[in-house]
Amino acid sequence: MKQKRIIFITGATKGIGRNMAIYFAKRNYIVVGAGRDEQLLNEVRQQLLMYSEEHRMVAMDVTNLEEVHTTLSYVLDTFGKIDVWINNAGSFHAIGPTWEVNPNDFTQDMMTNVIGTYYCTSVITPVMIDQQAGKIVNLVGAGTFTDFPYGNGYSTSNTAIARFTENLAAELMDTNVEVYAFDPGLNDTDMTKHIRVSEEGKRYLSKVSGWFAEEKNVSCEAAPAWIERIVDGQVVAFQGRIISVYDEPEQLLETLKKNEAKYRLLR
Repeated sequence: MKQKRIIFITGATKGIGRNMAIYFAKRNYIVVGAGRDEQLLNEVRQQLLMYSEEHRMVAMDVTNLEEVHTTLSYVLDTFGKIDVWINNAGSFHAIGPTWEVNPNDFTQDMMTNVIGTYYCTSVITPVMIDQQAGKIVNLVGAGTFTDFPYGNGYSTSNTAIARFTENLAAELMDTNVEVYAFDPGLNDTDMTKHIRVSEEGKRYLSKVSGWFAEEKNVSCEAAPAWIERIVDGQVVAFQGRIISVYDEPEQLLETLKKNEAKYRLLR
């Protein structure tokens, strides 16, 4: 009988993380989700238990390195391994001109998105190297590819995560540990709802409401379904690169071949 894969998801109490937890629980993975809100942790826990009693929801703040270590020890003591780690926890509070936003909000966005990703990755990577297998997926978002005015903290953190992923993949080249950056696209979440209903969001990021009005958002299963492709090894050649929910595996690989041929010609 095939052993179930253990998938750990940060920020699993809301939005994309919650969608991923439910998606993978339905597909014979053992899900361990993390978050900070006890009430939301219990809500998601009850949903997951509908599929299996093996699933877990744990309290963990990604910006607290001690909590990350403690949580990892618990998961390893319980299951003996972690096959997939998804750095999904994200923050987007600093909305507005960079010089006017609350410095605490900007700092929180950077801490959660960048330092949280770093803390979690720095703890899980040695474990995956020792077990000689593992996949790490770091979520990125708006502002990774282009400018994203009035969302500078969020945009800058996403860009940093993309380069962090690229560098880490190069460092892990001689191991069996894979790392990817993944853009989940436009999702209907608490984060995007805040942008649509808050005064600063309506003032500075009204285009987001327009995107939803034009139905440019993706379904709740689109992002987890794409991550399952990564887990299943469909895009191994794209380690360290950014993959988008709007991509198709065949097109990605074709693009990679063209770019590599172009690079060889330039050399």
